[in-house]
Amino acid sequence: MRSLQANPLNPGERGIALIAVLGFLATMSLLTIGVVSAARTTVTNASRHLVRAQAQAAIESGIDFATNQLAQARGTAPALLSQPETLEIGGFRVQVSVRPERAKIDLNFADAQLLATLFRAGGANHDDAEALAASVEDWRDGDDLLHLKGAEFRQYKEQGLDYGPANGFFVSVDELRLVLGMTERIYACVRPQLTILTQSPGIELEMAAPMIRRALGLEERSEANGAAGASVIASQLITPGQVFEITARLEDTVRHVKRSERVMIRITGDPNDPFWSLNIEPAIPLEAAARRHCPSEGSSFPQ
Repeated sequence: MRSLQANPLNPGERGIALIAVLGFLATMSLLTIGVVSAARTTVTNASRHLVRAQAQAAIESGIDFATNQLAQARGTAPALLSQPETLEIGGFRVQVSVRPERAKIDLNFADAQLLATLFRAGGANHDDAEALAASVEDWRDGDDLLHLKGAEFRQYKEQGLDYGPANGFFVSVDELRLVLGMTERIYACVRPQLTILTQSPGIELEMAAPMIRRALGLEERSEANGAAGASVIASQLITPGQVFEITARLEDTVRHVKRSERVMIRITGDPNDPFWSLNIEPAIPLEAAARRHCPSEGSSFPQ
């Protein structure tokens, strides 16, 4: 009876088997590398998301700090109105600043002269600035009577536009983009200095932006004037109905994160509901666009 013995592989078959084993090992190595790489990417992305979430939480905490300072001021304005404050929150340095909304120009209540001054500060020449101001008046008034250099529906139609003035108050500052003659350059420059929340025809010059003060022919505050101005602001009273802009910023170059937020709040005077949040928007895009499009600080105003 013949015993059964395994047939040894011939050299060719052994080579094929070796190649198959090596191919299997190479495939498994690639799969392992892919899994490890995917895991690392997942961990990295999760870490970035965590840092961003922590940064956003720090920004919101800075906003809450300033809001409480204003709501609990008991009349006298806190020092935060005079100068920004830097806070350590969750390992981030958050700069918080506050200014009265009345330091900005209300699109719905400012007169044509103040609007034209702002548009000139934004880079418009004298005639264009006056035309833009008149067009703003035509946009917000309730009639079809044309202001000098202004624009009613016919003027919009002549420019190929399928809309005309709203004949009502601006519902947002962004609506200014639709006004005939407004350019993206001028809009981007003046946008941070505009509001629809104060219902006031004037502005608080002490807290107004340097571009507005220069346009009005006022000297910029020196260090000495700044200290005097701070004492004036600090002695003012916070009363119900006032609106404030709170801005919180952080930039962490180590963790590669940058965040900012602007919040407009109205003080109510009600201890059970001390403030209302009116608007929230990112600050960095607005400020960056203004820096790109506003005339340089040393340039003269267009004629």
